[in-house]
Amino acid sequence: MNKFFSHDAPLPWLGGLSSRQFMQEHWQKKPLLVRGAFARLFAQSLPITLADVAQACEQGELPTRLVDSRFTVAHGPLDPQTIPGLQQRGWTILVQQMNTAFAEADEFLDHFRFIPEGRLDDLMTSVASDQGGIGAHVDSYDVFLVQAHGRRLWELAQRFDPTLKEGLDLRILKNFKAQTALLCEPGDLLYLPPGWAHRGVAIDPQRTGCMTYSVGFRAPDLRELADEAVGQHLDGLKVRPWADPWLEPSPRPGVLPNRLVEQMAQEAMQCLPNARQMARSVLAALSSPHPQIWVKMPNSPAVKRFAQTLAATKGGLALAPGARLLCWRGQFAANGELLQARGHTRELLLELATQRVLSASVCRRAARSQGDRELLQTLFERGVVIFVTKKGL
Repeated sequence: MNKFFSHDAPLPWLGGLSSRQFMQEHWQKKPLLVRGAFARLFAQSLPITLADVAQACEQGELPTRLVDSRFTVAHGPLDPQTIPGLQQRGWTILVQQMNTAFAEADEFLDHFRFIPEGRLDDLMTSVASDQGGIGAHVDSYDVFLVQAHGRRLWELAQRFDPTLKEGLDLRILKNFKAQTALLCEPGDLLYLPPGWAHRGVAIDPQRTGCMTYSVGFRAPDLRELADEAVGQHLDGLKVRPWADPWLEPSPRPGVLPNRLVEQMAQEAMQCLPNARQMARSVLAALSSPHPQIWVKMPNSPAVKRFAQTLAATKGGLALAPGARLLCWRGQFAANGELLQARGHTRELLLELATQRVLSASVCRRAARSQGDRELLQTLFERGVVIFVTKKGL
């Protein structure tokens, strides 16, 4: 169990299903629509506003795309003067990794952290004018589509023709035929498993804008995982030069002796990572941040006074928005790097990975332990953790 909720507790944003029921009945199996899942929360305040999206577009630190009515894509940073007004129909702006720049977006992801953190990717925002969208397409990953502002019509199909339109920047289905149509209002949630064709179109005749949050999940390419694991293992491997003092003269030089091939193959196989080494590489890979995200590092004065700040903090330490700290069988990785931890330091890391925050009292105790203090400082220097202030992160 984690800090957020029991796996057997009914969750309003899952329509009263517990996280366990959702995973058993819907995860990678079938869609789920929950009307008003976040209506009460959004009535108080939105985790990400239209103004936040405009700010992200202008700053240019997050992966951003502008898609026009002809499905032509312009990549950010976007000049505010190039962004069409809401009176112009058919455009969409997509901003990925909003949770790495806005603490409120990262906190919103807590609703979905019953799914292992290593599978969670990001919160993307889609802002569109009337009739805006990115066409009918298929994702290879799970996604929760949460309507934040305005309305969007979703058309779905489990069976479809995979032929794509040619000459476009996007992978859009050529002959899409919807089997289901759902009009989502603010606060509604729609979960889609991988492999379902879908098309979302903004319905905004009042020209007030349409905004959808997409909580996406990682679908790792197993070939890339294997390639990275093998490459890292070979880079650190010390191998003696090949030797075959037993080699005998051959009457047919073009025919290789069995022993030569078999022993060379056997020794080459021994250069590959074993199952546990491969698993450690997977742990590190799943903790890696998005490749297009710039991790914010603390300045030198903050690093120098880390020990004093840790001992005196009133807000504690928290994972930075978008940071990843993962655990597997007592081993840890943060933002793509394996960590060395023993004894009580492992317990400290496990608490941070599970709770995503260390209280002020825990930090003060850690400040008195050299091992705990040094490891937390390493995480601080790498931008994995930040101090919590009274105003938030």
